[in-house]
Amino acid sequence: MFNRSVAEESLNTAAQAVSEIGFCEIEDRYLAVNGQLSPVPKRAPLPLDRDIRRLDGRDSVLPCAKPGWRYALFTLNLSRELYGCLVLSAARPPRLTQLMQLRAVAGTTGMAHARESPGEQSTDANGQSLRRDDRDQRLLSLSATVQELEDHVRIRDALDQGATPDLGDSDSSERLLAEILSRLTARPVCIEDAFGHISAAAGTGSRRPYPRLAAAARSRTVQLWLASGAPVPEPRRLVAPALSRGEVLGAICMLETDRPFSAGEIFALKYATRLLEIELSHRRSLVKLELRLGRDLVDELVSGMDSATAVVRAKALGYDIRGPQHVIVAEWQPPRADDSVVVALRTTFLELHLSAIVSSRSDMAVAVVRGDPLGAELFPVIARTLRSATGAVGIGGPSLEVAQIPRSFSEALRAVHIRASSIDRFGATRFDQLGIYRILDTAGGKPDLAGYVDQWLGPLQRTDDSRGSELVHTLAQYLDHGGNYENTAESLNIHRSTLRYRLKAIREITGFDLADPEARLNLHVATRAWRLRRRGAPFHGP
Repeated sequence: MFNRSVAEESLNTAAQAVSEIGFCEIEDRYLAVNGQLSPVPKRAPLPLDRDIRRLDGRDSVLPCAKPGWRYALFTLNLSRELYGCLVLSAARPPRLTQLMQLRAVAGTTGMAHARESPGEQSTDANGQSLRRDDRDQRLLSLSATVQELEDHVRIRDALDQGATPDLGDSDSSERLLAEILSRLTARPVCIEDAFGHISAAAGTGSRRPYPRLAAAARSRTVQLWLASGAPVPEPRRLVAPALSRGEVLGAICMLETDRPFSAGEIFALKYATRLLEIELSHRRSLVKLELRLGRDLVDELVSGMDSATAVVRAKALGYDIRGPQHVIVAEWQPPRADDSVVVALRTTFLELHLSAIVSSRSDMAVAVVRGDPLGAELFPVIARTLRSATGAVGIGGPSLEVAQIPRSFSEALRAVHIRASSIDRFGATRFDQLGIYRILDTAGGKPDLAGYVDQWLGPLQRTDDSRGSELVHTLAQYLDHGGNYENTAESLNIHRSTLRYRLKAIREITGFDLADPEARLNLHVATRAWRLRRRGAPFHGP
């Protein structure tokens, strides 16, 4: 049975509760009388009246003649009988949590007054009689729920804004995520990679704050996470793994302090982990795409392709194939079944600011690199990235044209083969530093006498050609006589002071130390090969 006084009181109570919320104003009121909504106090009819009646008790946004927000909020009793309607307005639309708060206030006040009306007894979902003080209790519960929702929105907004900048910069994006999560929760935070190594941290100091879990323990943590959907307690921390199709990409760890973990902190940890999953999955997808496109181009470059096609294909990948290029080959022991060596090479080139395209070929990684990569810098960075120094890297000679890239690849293979077969088999070797090994180890091909002689004697030959001097012949005689000044000068029929002058010029032109045993050996072999050259066909180039 409809009770007008209860409906009026319900509408007034709802109006007071809405006013206390504070972000909107009450523009108009309607009371349900005999099933019809009428404005209170009475006034002349307006087009708004027709809009309100058409809604038939359904909360809805109303047309607004000026910029802003206008809304119809209805109050109902437990039997869904209409009590009235409030027309609200605000300068801007409310947040979702504010709108939920409005609807909850209207529903709570309507039900509370319905329980107080004569001849009516209300029941809750369990069929038990509701007491008069239920209203206050439910309002408190509602307020707590709204506060929790607002906290969640605040956490999501902060983490979303922090995750937006530069997805491609792995170090900065993970560090920023850790810093924001630590600031939101006032707790130390660590982000781990797929192997349990800390890749970013905030609020932890310089030392690792907890021991790294073994592989079996990390697998158990993932199973507990999948089973419960909640962060897993581990020594000194809560762990939330970041997964993609069942594969572990990383994890976020929130460290213990002197207070227990709150529900808001756990929500923030789970939401941050979801953002980390998106970031790491995105990054992995980009790497796989670039690897697939780069693999095809690298394979064709080291096998031989025409320059025009290479320029167009490389440009599509953002790589400049023009200018000096070196081919690099890397092998690691034990052989890796995945692309970890390829990824490590890419990471290394980024760190050293070298432009490169990388591929895999059999059990090795192959890269075409622009510029002049230094093996002494290259190997330590790759080893640090892989956390293993059990590998060999070969660097081919420079190729000034696309057509020379296969030759650089062949040289890189020989360099890595010689390194892997030597006593010191782990490290980097440049082909132009192989010395006598260039003619001792032919890898099934012809000895590279021309290149070898040019490497050690080329500058002297070119000086002799331009000046008409005999520096190569002087060096050959000096080495043949075991470095004896007296015998060398006598064989050349020159004074010892002239010999000293020539040897000084040889050192300055070549840059070699004639007292170094390895340099002496290579120079001696090169002069012997020089003597065997055919007339009119010198080993050195023009």
